[in-house]
Amino acid sequence: MFLLARSADAPDLQRGFFQHWSDIDDLTGRCIAVFSPSPRKLQLSAEHPRLFYSPETIWVRGMAEAGGARSRLYLSSRESSAAVRMGRRQPGRATWQATGTEPSTTGPPRLVAAAAAVRPHDLEEHQRALTLTVSAMQRFFGIPGSLVPCAVFVDLEQRSASAVALKDATSVYDLLKRITTRIEHVLPRIDEAEAERVAALEARHRDRDLVGRLRSPAGNARAHWTAHKRRLIDDLQAFSARLAPPEADLCSWMARRLERDAPVADDEWTSVRSLLHVLAATEPHGRLPRRLRRTLAGMNSGRPEQDEAPRRLAVARAEAEATERRIGRAKARLDALGRELGLDAAVVGAAEDLGLVVLQEPRLHYPRGLDWPLKVLDEPAPPALNHGYERA
Repeated sequence: MFLLARSADAPDLQRGFFQHWSDIDDLTGRCIAVFSPSPRKLQLSAEHPRLFYSPETIWVRGMAEAGGARSRLYLSSRESSAAVRMGRRQPGRATWQATGTEPSTTGPPRLVAAAAAVRPHDLEEHQRALTLTVSAMQRFFGIPGSLVPCAVFVDLEQRSASAVALKDATSVYDLLKRITTRIEHVLPRIDEAEAERVAALEARHRDRDLVGRLRSPAGNARAHWTAHKRRLIDDLQAFSARLAPPEADLCSWMARRLERDAPVADDEWTSVRSLLHVLAATEPHGRLPRRLRRTLAGMNSGRPEQDEAPRRLAVARAEAEATERRIGRAKARLDALGRELGLDAAVVGAAEDLGLVVLQEPRLHYPRGLDWPLKVLDEPAPPALNHGYERA
């Protein structure tokens, strides 16, 4: 929700909006993001994302300009690392990720946002900041001046928007409560699905940490096995020079065969036994045939991947893949619940409770930044007066 209200047009409406800041935050929860311009420049850091404004403030990463390629609100800005992107048109300059650092003076500004459960600054500062941004919001949404003050609701699931006309006596909190009353039957399931998503994301961090720690031992085990086979291959090749055909050919064949880690096939065992017999009869100490037997046994048992470290890494990676599927299921469920939420219908119903109707010819201004459909809800036009004479 975006409130378009200047102090001169609707002082009580605007003042009440900021006075009820915490009430609105608690009421809307994670399903409706209420946007308000910051009176001051945000100066957040990755190291201290919660130390700006108040302890309740949380840094919202990933703010993008309106018009980004993707359009999505990932639930609550108070609990999510993502933000809002609206529209299909590409912005005039590149989309920048929020880094919490000061904007560069040579490039496009980085956009930063923060969510706060308590109003961060003085009431007058917030009123002034909102007043100074109304014209920009009008241009983006195509809202005519006759409709201000109003509240614009953007349904990011349905890619549509609704502008609800407000009078000075109207309470933004009351409008939002009428809307949330219509969607509250879905909220417990959204909370449950969001809890599952958060748990899965936490599992993802643990999985990635474990995979990272297991990579080095697994790599060492593979390297050790490769070096062991390399030494045996070199010894077999050197030994084959001392043999006459066909024994030398058997030895060379085995050296080439050891380049692969696949188990010995049934049709290969005759050659293997013949070579072992030759080595046992020719090699004086019997070390080479013993090494070959151990190596072939290792290949048949699945080495090096069945060594402890590579096996643990494979298990960890399988668990990580299962976690990714779990995250995908949670997101899919949230998508379905977002559609079931029906924010657009709830906004229309709440506006109708206030005596407003959907205007058939809203007379929006063009061009506008948001190219999604936008409906306008306002008081119905009075019936045209008939100045003619009635005949008896």
